[in-house]
Amino acid sequence: MPKSQPGDPVEWRKGDQLPSKTGTELAEAAPKKAGARRTMVMGSLDSFTSGRVAGDGYLKPAKRNLPDLVVTEPTLQRAASVLLKLANCFRETNFRISIACGESGFTRKALGNEDGRLKRSAFETDVWAPARPTIVFIGEVAIGLTVYEATVEKEMVYLDGQYWPVKEAKELKPGLWDRKSKTFYPRSTQRVASKRLCLRAYSPYGRVDWAHTWTEDKVSLSKQLDGIVLALVERSKILGPQIAEADRQAAEERKRWDAERAIATARYERSLIIQAREDSLRNLLKIIDKWSSDRKLQDFFDDISTHSADMNGEARAELLAKVEEAKCLLASSDSIEALMSWVSPPPKPPD
Repeated sequence: MPKSQPGDPVEWRKGDQLPSKTGTELAEAAPKKAGARRTMVMGSLDSFTSGRVAGDGYLKPAKRNLPDLVVTEPTLQRAASVLLKLANCFRETNFRISIACGESGFTRKALGNEDGRLKRSAFETDVWAPARPTIVFIGEVAIGLTVYEATVEKEMVYLDGQYWPVKEAKELKPGLWDRKSKTFYPRSTQRVASKRLCLRAYSPYGRVDWAHTWTEDKVSLSKQLDGIVLALVERSKILGPQIAEADRQAAEERKRWDAERAIATARYERSLIIQAREDSLRNLLKIIDKWSSDRKLQDFFDDISTHSADMNGEARAELLAKVEEAKCLLASSDSIEALMSWVSPPPKPPD
């Protein structure tokens, strides 16, 4: 088999879909009609629209091994087109984009407020995220990519169970603001999808923090792709040494951690040996104390038996019977058996 490239899947688990090409990339299938779907190796865009939709319109697909697109349905086609065109630009420079990259070691940078560009309503706190990042491999350096739709503040009106922009509300129901009947509906400022796309590039390496976002404030993303590719190629030259330095520091930290763990393990094992020797000594002293006590009792009974020799037969027999009853009451274990059951201590640990 050919040597695997960065981002190539090198293992398969039950439930994973096998890529149809050398990598999990966007397939070129530009739709001719507005309703057509732009297909991808990981599935068609129907996977995005067949899931749930948040209250502010952002798609929340049930499937998670999808391109990193955080958008509403009206901008889904254009976001996929931007990602496809970007993949083609990188392919022309012998670099490639991997959708839902399964290679370990890469982490998707979660979308947050993004400087207010993706700030959403307080009622919409969660943002859909793919299970695996979308990554472009520039040589040995990986850069994560996310295409998302920015939000903007608009005056909204609550009609028929949902918020509508004031302009659309007037078109739907022209009589809403009737000066004669004085029927005015309250307006509120809400964060809504703006149909402006943003491309965020980020470091998928946990120890190297970097991110940059291109927006459609004045120019569409499609017209910025050449500059984006050049900027990411230049950034890869900076990220490469940073990643190498981070890996070196991680290796040193791992080495220090292993050394500290070895010392801690040795100390713990030494403490166990010392404790075992102390327990063994304590048990041995108990056996000796018991033997000494039994020895004193035996000497006591032997002394009584010796002195009973001068007694008459009946009295001596009664005394010896009591001695036997006392011995039975104070029956002691055999010292040899006690020593055989004693657990010997482990060797003394080195100083």
